[in-house]
Amino acid sequence: MTDKQVGQRVAAFTPGGGLAEVALANAEVTVSVPDGIPLETAASAPLVVSTAVLLLTERARIRLGETVLMHSASGGLGSVVSQLAATLGSGRRIGTVGRAGKIADGLAAGWDDVFARDDDLAEAVHKVAPGGVDVILDPTGTGLLDLDLSLAAPGGRVVLFGNAAGGTPAPLPQAGRLIGGNVGIIGFSMSRLTASNPRAAAEALTNGFELIARGSVRPDITVVESLGSVAPVHDLLAGGLGRGKYVVQVGT
Repeated sequence: MTDKQVGQRVAAFTPGGGLAEVALANAEVTVSVPDGIPLETAASAPLVVSTAVLLLTERARIRLGETVLMHSASGGLGSVVSQLAATLGSGRRIGTVGRAGKIADGLAAGWDDVFARDDDLAEAVHKVAPGGVDVILDPTGTGLLDLDLSLAAPGGRVVLFGNAAGGTPAPLPQAGRLIGGNVGIIGFSMSRLTASNPRAAAEALTNGFELIARGSVRPDITVVESLGSVAPVHDLLAGGLGRGKYVVQVGT
């Protein structure tokens, strides 16, 4: 049973095949889009705003004044995480990007400091966060985990929520390193949460819409005019040249 009606504006987590004129989704993870929120903004919310909400509030459990660092900070998720962290009362917000040419995009996404992931990264972060970083959000897999742990403050949390670098994730560090540093490593997968706890995913999406409606977060969106225009956007993203979140307009 569902309270949704034919013709109602909704957004949903799809199990796959969402880039289409017609898509199927479980009613449990389908949420009404509030009046006043454009559909292109709503389309970005399931995997961008909801993920930001869950990363910061449920997995990292950010507290007032804590510093935040996020890798791949210039993308659509990075922009929303930066805005949401500020809304939640975070301290300094630090972003990293794959190369120096993306620093301007990271700053435009709202981060206080943005650094390229090069040999000088650790030194640069320590200069702006000499006591270490409380919350580190890493979508790259485990390739940067040693760096993450070296940057973490006592009591810090490293949240691994993707494997953008590809390949097989490396083994986690020995427990002694975590115990000795009072540091936690936490995993997160939106797709697994949607499958195992759809109510939590839907609640995060509802909360995300409330944040958008209040103006607390504003996803950085580029509308792709048609399905036929998607391939060049994929090439752009594969080359690391994208900025923000891309949504595709289908039909009329």
